[in-house]
Amino acid sequence: MNTNFNIVKKPKKEDVEIEEDEEEIELDDGDDKPSKSSSNDLRKRMFLVMGFIVGGTILLLFILYLCSLLMHKTYDYADIENLMESSAKKYFKDNPNYLPTEEGNIVELDVNNLVAGSYMKNLSEYTGEGVTCSGTIQVEKSGSEYLYTPYLNCGDQYYTEELYKKIVNDNNVVTSGYGLYSHNGSYAYRGEEVNNYVKLDNSLWRIVKVTSNNNVVLIHNDGLPYTQPWDDRYNESRFYAAGINSYGASRIKEYLNKVYKNSKTKKEDEKDENILSNSDKAKLVSYNLCTAKRAANSTTSDNTEECQENTANQKLGLLTLSDYIYASIDPNCKTAISKSCQNYNYLSIDNDWWLATANSADNSTVYKVDGTGVVSSENASNYCIVRPVVYLNSKILYKGGEGTLEKPYTVK
Repeated sequence: MNTNFNIVKKPKKEDVEIEEDEEEIELDDGDDKPSKSSSNDLRKRMFLVMGFIVGGTILLLFILYLCSLLMHKTYDYADIENLMESSAKKYFKDNPNYLPTEEGNIVELDVNNLVAGSYMKNLSEYTGEGVTCSGTIQVEKSGSEYLYTPYLNCGDQYYTEELYKKIVNDNNVVTSGYGLYSHNGSYAYRGEEVNNYVKLDNSLWRIVKVTSNNNVVLIHNDGLPYTQPWDDRYNESRFYAAGINSYGASRIKEYLNKVYKNSKTKKEDEKDENILSNSDKAKLVSYNLCTAKRAANSTTSDNTEECQENTANQKLGLLTLSDYIYASIDPNCKTAISKSCQNYNYLSIDNDWWLATANSADNSTVYKVDGTGVVSSENASNYCIVRPVVYLNSKILYKGGEGTLEKPYTVK
């Protein structure tokens, strides 16, 4: 069999170099074929032009998108309320003479005034098509702070809701079991498992009741971390510093005033008693704390005895004995000495804590709730934790939450 092979001779390096030199010489001598460098330049120009076209198209589309957003941007209703509030604050910063000057005074500002002053646009600029809204902002002086409350009314689409309305609407009023009860013109929670948690900026609280004028009464969930005497003054009738059980002149009242002002009650304290932000303080109203004494065997649970005397204009106070007794649904919880008051009572916690009510049997003992939920009478000079009580303004707006521990009510 004959087999033919084509033998290819690999050129030497010198031959390749010579051929390349000859090719270069021919091109240099005027050959019309384009060089490699000129082809690369042409490709670069083409890619550059294409890049400009694509980039320009993308930029144009982005500009058109931004223009469409700026032409009409819709907001959530909560965002509109926030915008109304911030615009009102700017307005009153420029016009401070229009702010209320006395505690409890209210000034109302219509959104149209803010629009006329270029503090915001017409509400129609922020809502969806076909949604018509009106709005006002109420400003109330509360201590050294001002409470701004925006009210937005968009008909069937949306309206601003106060916290107290949310509480009453969320809870069907009951006459037995756990829940919200109607009680002497107010609404009060009773039972062990009730969804009455509220989260303020700095701390967690429980709703005790909604008063007849729609203020929401809160008690601090856990209590402050340091135990305090109710009072530790020298008592002439006891011949030692057993304390004097008059709330208006007590150490506990002084202590709560310091907590409200965020004053350090001890040099080493750095944090724990700062339970209210400035925003929280603006949401509070002053109230008259019922502080009359009562007997251990008294069966009232409606504050008729405690409210025969009061300490006026308090921002932080304590819970009355009546309020604690009424929170239990045990039918045997009738007096301060009824151990059954610990049963079915959401106010019971794992610490001893002070009540506002003193024992009328003497001038040195005060009622406390122990770690099992049982009420007892103790010397005012003893140490227990403090669970502050505050009154939220009826105008405080509901923001979110369900009242549970996991999802407490939040406010605006």
